[in-house]
Amino acid sequence: MREDFIHYLWKFKKLSGQELKTTERKEIVIKSLGTHNFFSGPDFFNGRVEIDGQDWAGNVEMHVKASDWYLHGHDEDPAYDNVILHVVWMHDAEITRRDGINIPVLDVSQYVDPDLVQSYIKLFAVKNDSFINCESQFSSIDSFKRDQWLEKLFFERLEVKSDRIKHLLEQNNNDWEAAFFHLLARSFGTKTNADAFEQLASSMEQSVVRKLAKDAFQLEATLLGQAGLLDVTKKDSYYKELFDEYAFAKAKHQLQASLTPMKFFRLRPANYPTVRISQLARLYQNNPMLFGEVLLAKSRTDIHQLFEVKAAKYWSTHHVFDKETEEREKMLTSDFIDLLIINCIVPIKFMHARFMGNDKMEELLDLMYELKPEKNTIITGFKKLLKVENALQTQSLLQLKTNYCDVNKCLSCDIGVYLLRK
Repeated sequence: MREDFIHYLWKFKKLSGQELKTTERKEIVIKSLGTHNFFSGPDFFNGRVEIDGQDWAGNVEMHVKASDWYLHGHDEDPAYDNVILHVVWMHDAEITRRDGINIPVLDVSQYVDPDLVQSYIKLFAVKNDSFINCESQFSSIDSFKRDQWLEKLFFERLEVKSDRIKHLLEQNNNDWEAAFFHLLARSFGTKTNADAFEQLASSMEQSVVRKLAKDAFQLEATLLGQAGLLDVTKKDSYYKELFDEYAFAKAKHQLQASLTPMKFFRLRPANYPTVRISQLARLYQNNPMLFGEVLLAKSRTDIHQLFEVKAAKYWSTHHVFDKETEEREKMLTSDFIDLLIINCIVPIKFMHARFMGNDKMEELLDLMYELKPEKNTIITGFKKLLKVENALQTQSLLQLKTNYCDVNKCLSCDIGVYLLRK
């Protein structure tokens, strides 16, 4: 038995309609469940119960065993001074607050339908190699309820991403263009160099980026230099031109180089920092006020047209300096632009719409439905359980697996709750 099952019983009123009594046989009437607290402190704030004809208002705490009250140190914690009811599965000890007064105890085990207990046990009775707890029951989930929950999870994931954007806005005095540049740079760094690219963006004022963006070569040279990729002597003529250009820009704009080194190991050449930086520079030459253009772009096609850029001609025959390769233009691929939409463009559109008081939910949903599903091990696992057709589903499933399945929060998940109710 887990504590979250007791939370479920309380929150979803599975005890209602019964003549509840404390362990001292005093009648209990639940008048208000209170507010579920997901942080430290009692489990439900501001509940209201009537015990033996007397009204009580305060907090409700829950444990599997009553003695867990002492195990967790609640008897010495002032945060629990206002607990009016202790809800437990097993009453194995009398408990008191700091003032020594006993707290009424409700032992819920005697009030729960045995079939519900069996459903709960079945949900968690999984093999060690199971992908998720409910995989054997997943196909029985009503598709309409499942899709509703996935949409909720998508916006939940956007909320998490919004925290990073809030931080970027604070760093940049609410300059949305600057915040977007930082977020976009992070996405250009992909998973391996995300932090390094974000720090690179932070190493330059946005006003400097705007000035340098008039000439893609100047911006490329400055970004490569700030990234520490122009720190050694090389024979390559293009390298020397970049080196000289960066030296001029660094002195003129009083720049301090980024500190996080760029990584190349185990990256596909298309994701090398040298290539991505050149593409980023060309992108901003084409659209120095790119964020404004992104806000106007509503469809996948609109956004792809904005991001149809290629690296400088030099990179058609190079991935790194001093090492020539077979000639191939280094365009931003369709798949890469889709990842930019998922990880950068949709989150900042969501955040900006909220800031402006606009409703862009349908537009963002339509955009995500246009995108192909992402490819990773988590999505591969879910493809065995349902048909995955678009990026909205994959983002939702990533949120589900990481924040619910992996941490056994089944009773905070609409799917888990649905399976218990079946």
